[in-house]
Amino acid sequence: MKYSLSNTINKPLELVVEKFKEPEGAKHWMEGLQKIEPVSGRPGQVGAKTNFYFLYKNKEMKIEETILEQNLPRQIKFAYQSPMGYNEVELLFEKLSANSVKQTNNSYFELKGFMKIMGFLMKGMFKKQSMTYMEAFKKYVEQ
Repeated sequence: MKYSLSNTINKPLELVVEKFKEPEGAKHWMEGLQKIEPVSGRPGQVGAKTNFYFLYKNKEMKIEETILEQNLPRQIKFAYQSPMGYNEVELLFEKLSANSVKQTNNSYFELKGFMKIMGFLMKGMFKKQSMTYMEAFKKYVEQ
């Protein structure tokens, strides 16, 4: 499953990227995120691995993140591995003006087992969750 989503953040590109790179910043815009645990590599650099622990419906879920590409301030690409499957997210930040940035999320999923069926039937749910994170990040940056 693949999809792309975009929105506009009304702040300068430098501030958007600074907020995105804050080590604990994701807790402000990733709903349910409880803990971020660096595993290996240099944080923020290609090859770095980090575990993200989420609380979802009173159950803890661990997702392992690996940075695949890092070309900030323009682009960064992540791989995520979880019990549900494999996911890649490419984030693009495009300067539209001195105080405006287009944020694009290109997502790709390889789901396992029952989630494979759910992904096919509920693609809209996956897109909605991605947009929820994007809008929460926008709010976090613009506050």
